[in-house]
Parts: sequence; structure tokens; C-alpha cells
Amino acid sequence: MSGQATYAFDNARAVQRERLRALEAALDAGTIRHLEACGVEPGWRCLEVGAGGGSIADWMCDRVGSEGHVVATDLDITVLQDRSRTNLDVRVHDVLADELPPAHFDLVHMRLLLAWLRRPEAALERVLAALKPGARLLVEEMDFASVVTAASPDAAARSAFERIVRSHLEVLWEGSRFDARFGRRVAGVLERAGLDDIGCEGRASMWSGGTAGMRVWQLTFAQLRDAMIAAGTPADDVDRAIELCDDPRMSCVSPLVMAAWGRKPAG
Repeated sequence: MSGQATYAFDNARAVQRERLRALEAALDAGTIRHLEACGVEPGWRCLEVGAGGGSIADWMCDRVGSEGHVVATDLDITVLQDRSRTNLDVRVHDVLADELPPAHFDLVHMRLLLAWLRRPEAALERVLAALKPGARLLVEEMDFASVVTAASPDAAARSAFERIVRSHLEVLWEGSRFDARFGRRVAGVLERAGLDDIGCEGRASMWSGGTAGMRVWQLTFAQLRDAMIAAGTPADDVDRAIELCDDPRMSCVSPLVMAAWGRKPAG
């Protein structure tokens, strides 16, 4: 099955463009730290699968320089096509169906992609075939086990926000089979795929009302509002949670972003 059938958000909508920018603001610093640890060098060929808004593809372009090359792919390049670099190639690509050049890339990065796919292992197999022997793979996926409310205006606000966090994950599972626990499994998926030198690290932060992370929640809840209401969640709860994302008195621990990395065997 194509990965396109599983994704819950439409990149052609202005609200999703804004959501992608908020995700970049919340997550890019951690991603870049891991990419730097991968040792990205001038002249490398890099692949960004599911590149979203393209900020990490831009970083790769700067890092590999004029002698390097970056391919950034997505099912929907509405936002991604705004990026324009001489060493960047933007492609519409389904990782479960479309081919990649074999043994071509020095680095492949995927962020918040595999948890949406019905066959993540099949996608990973395709990606690994595109890596050179000895080349690096970095995968980042969320795990929502860490999400707890740290502060709220009152008990009713806390309850409403926590209900909507649960409700939106239920809607994503029912509609898209989005795996909110994939982050804890990502290292094992890489191990079973046969990579060497595997490592894994999770990062979380405090998201407070008005910050980029809470803006991600807000825009996510807004896009899923009708689906949550249709599933039986009170509209007042949804609207209250959306409102709370702007309230500086509201804060929560973010989802864990589990980064797992490894090398394709050299032999």
C-alpha cells in the first residue's frame, strides 16, 4: 500500500504549511546535532526522505557544499518546492513504491515518517539499498509516552488538554494507523534490518503555551477537530485545548523524539 493513503495532513493547506514550520522550529536543533555527529562532509550525497518543509534539506545543502548533492523527497512537495538550491533536487516520491538509485548515498535521513507507514520495514529496506556500503542512516520518530501536563491554569484545563491529546492519537490510529509508540521500536527496526554500529537517543523538552511546540499541538488539533468531534469528543473540549496552546500558564513535556542511527555493512 502506498504511504500516501496513511498521512492525515494535507500539505496543500496553509495551516499545514504553518504546522511544518512549527515542527522545524521545535525539532531542527536536535536533528542537526545528530546529523553533525554523523560527520556530514563537503561532497557527500545525501537523501532526505519525507522532507516536509525542507529546512533540514537546506542544512544538508549548506553542509555538503557545491561539490555535494541533496535529494529531498515527499509524497506532496507543495511546501518543499519553495526551496531552491543549486545542489538540491526535489522529487515527488513514494518510499514504498518508487525506486531510488542503488548504493548511491553517503547519508539518508528520515524524520517522522516510518510511524505513518503500513510497512515501515519495507520502506527501510528500499532506503538501505540506496546507501553506499558503510554509509550512514539516521531515523527520528516520536513516542508519546512522555507527554504529561506540567502546569495548567486549573484542573479543568488540564483535563481538557489531556483528553484531546488522547483523542487526537485515537483518531490518528483509526484513520491512518499512525503508531504513537513507534519511537521506542525504531532502534530495533534498524537492528533487524542488519545495520552496524547502531545507537539510539531520545530527547524531550518542555513545551509552554505560545512556543513552537505548543503551536504544533494547536495546528494538529485544529486540523483534526472535525474528526475528533465525529468520534465523540465534545467540541468544547477540542476548542478549549486549542485555546490553551496559546496560554503561557499551560505547559507539558513534549513527545520523545527517538533518534536511531547506524551504518550499512561495508561487506
